[in-house]
Amino acid sequence: MNLSNYRTLNIFIVSFLLSLLAISVAEANTVVRSGETVSITEDQTVEGDFYGAAGTISLSGQVTEDAVLMGGQITINGQVDANALVVGGGADVHGEIGDDLRIVAGDVKVADVVKGDLAVVGGSVEILPTAVIEGDLLVYAGDAVIAGKIGGDILGNIGTVRIDSEVGGKVEVTTNELTLGSKAEIQGMVYYTSANKAIQAQEATVVGDLVRSDPIIPQSSEYSWSWVIPGLMLLFSSLVWFLVSRKTLNVVVDRSVEGILKHSLVGFVFLLMVPVAVGMLLASMIGLMVALPLLFGYLLFLTLAIIGLVPVIGRYMMVAFSKPESVVTLLSLFVGAVGFGLLSMIPVIGALALMFIMLIVIGTLIDALILRVEYK
Repeated sequence: MNLSNYRTLNIFIVSFLLSLLAISVAEANTVVRSGETVSITEDQTVEGDFYGAAGTISLSGQVTEDAVLMGGQITINGQVDANALVVGGGADVHGEIGDDLRIVAGDVKVADVVKGDLAVVGGSVEILPTAVIEGDLLVYAGDAVIAGKIGGDILGNIGTVRIDSEVGGKVEVTTNELTLGSKAEIQGMVYYTSANKAIQAQEATVVGDLVRSDPIIPQSSEYSWSWVIPGLMLLFSSLVWFLVSRKTLNVVVDRSVEGILKHSLVGFVFLLMVPVAVGMLLASMIGLMVALPLLFGYLLFLTLAIIGLVPVIGRYMMVAFSKPESVVTLLSLFVGAVGFGLLSMIPVIGALALMFIMLIVIGTLIDALILRVEYK
């Protein structure tokens, strides 16, 4: 991305974090950095919380409190004394985390000590042999290799998972394929939901029972038509928006086809960070006066984003069929409702596609709001 692609994202992130700082009652200092590249070198120490948003983030120094990092590629070679939240395209953690670690990223590698729990949502997850997770490990991923020591339980939903290390608690996962390698030492039971039997090396040990359950497959007829009522509700809501404020609906739909990646990233940051901000603000009476309007705005944006699914999908489908419309029409709304139904019938991929489109709509709404404020 060039600088123009970061413009709206940086305005949103920095203004949000600065507003949070202005009413914070915490005694610790907070450092906020954003840009194309953010770096904390080995000789630098952040006394307090650290918030970073950039295309590339490198943390080689020390953060004495919490760290919140959002970007394309994030690398932690230093030390975070408290909690860490990492959101990005790729995340490499080669430094010690003093408490819980939360990661949402495409490719994830953890190679050092996490003194609390580790929760990961990602495409590919690798817990290296040098890693030690003292708490529980929660994973939702396409594939995972767990070679580092886990002090607590392993929980999650993983496409394929290989466990090749010591686990102090139980293993409870839903997976297509479970492999217990030669170095696996499970102190508790292994309970897995899968259509396939686990692959267990002769050297692998399981102190408890190894129990498999067949996955529950929904009835095709029920699953196929489960979208009808939500689809009709969204169609009706979008028709109301169309009739009440056609101009704003056209602005949102038009901008949704431009800067898709930027809008989805802004939407993701908004969806993730606003609840965190509301929770922190509710800790004080002063913050309560800000938290309630912020929560109301958050729910309003989510509602508009869900309603906006139908017209935005309709525009995408009209473009795909080489029948682009310059404005939202009744036809495009009905086409969008059909598209919503088709995506709802596709397991997993369809839900991910709908979620991605909703993030685009959220980002578009924020972008339109920022442009309106700047215009005034």
